[in-house]
Amino acid sequence: MTALPRLAALGLLGLSAPPVCAAQEAVDPAQPNPALVDPVLMGPIPTMLVPPDPPLPGAVRAMIDAAFASGEDADVEAVVRYARMANPASLGELNALIAYHRSANPLAAPPDPVSEMLAAAIASGKDGDVEAVAKLAKETSPDQAAEIDARVLAYRTERQRVRDEAAAAARAKLAAAKFWQNWKGEGQIGASLATGNTRSKGLSAGLAMTRKGLEWDYRFRAQADYQRTNGRTSVERFIVEAEPQYKFSDRGFAYGLARWEQDRILGYDARWNLSAGFGYKLLDGKAMTLSLKGGPTWRQTDFTSGRNESEINGLAGLDFGWQLSPVLRLTQVASTIVGERNTTASSLTALSAKLTGALSARVAYSAEIDSNPPPGIEKVDTLTRFTLVYGF
Repeated sequence: MTALPRLAALGLLGLSAPPVCAAQEAVDPAQPNPALVDPVLMGPIPTMLVPPDPPLPGAVRAMIDAAFASGEDADVEAVVRYARMANPASLGELNALIAYHRSANPLAAPPDPVSEMLAAAIASGKDGDVEAVAKLAKETSPDQAAEIDARVLAYRTERQRVRDEAAAAARAKLAAAKFWQNWKGEGQIGASLATGNTRSKGLSAGLAMTRKGLEWDYRFRAQADYQRTNGRTSVERFIVEAEPQYKFSDRGFAYGLARWEQDRILGYDARWNLSAGFGYKLLDGKAMTLSLKGGPTWRQTDFTSGRNESEINGLAGLDFGWQLSPVLRLTQVASTIVGERNTTASSLTALSAKLTGALSARVAYSAEIDSNPPPGIEKVDTLTRFTLVYGF
């Protein structure tokens, strides 16, 4: 009867009993194990009568409890693994202990490099990076394609929600702003001095301001250039213009333009231009902008000779901007006024380089072309400016 407890214990662990001796014949699996048969009832011994697994030694149980208390999965796995090896007869108690612990402390999921890369791209907030990483992740891990698509869709939805909220807040702010608020602009100034064979001194100053509203945009510009060479005035040009624009779509707008000029070197004391028409923004991005406009215009010219002239003309204009780099910007503003007696074109090309903060350096080249100037006046007049620009 001494073999009965050991055989019963092996039966509870799911292990087969070893042979009693080398000469013992193989037991028919269809017949009850003689070692577990009641000699009186001639049947299997009830489970409740089979002795249970021996309990874990106190020291082993203490080590397991300490590993559970540490909360470190690696410690728990190491202690339980070696406890199973050292106490094979107590597997039932060990399995019960680890199952109870895992019910409250599940194993952490193993690291997933693909998921971590996608999470990092999403955290960056850069749409292009998220799309690129998601595309490559699906190619290398097609089994995770559905999960990746779901995460990218959630990212897009959240980004769009943030954009919509920001746009709504910006529209509300523009709608509540007073006319004298939200103006941005820049002032520029430059001077020149030459001595020797040619003695000259000059001054160039300008102011440009813009205001963007919910439906209306406004532009204002003033420019003054004056220069004396060898005791004579060689440049004397003054320009003031204002242009409101009404936006009837994301890119389309209607404009009004009022412009006053004076250039005695070109032969006129005053030239007025009043124009209205329509325009369209062909490009409207952060790096590049391009808009075209056109419409009828009325021009009044008061010549230095005392003669006056007025007529209805047609105006076509172009406004181009290109952010070449974070510190370099190229702009081009041009317009042409076509009339029956005279056609004029003006162009201003400028390259600005940011120096520090709101301070920039600018070189600008302007050209004025007049098809029918007063007698003794050249048809083409150009001016190059080097100025410092302060933005506000």
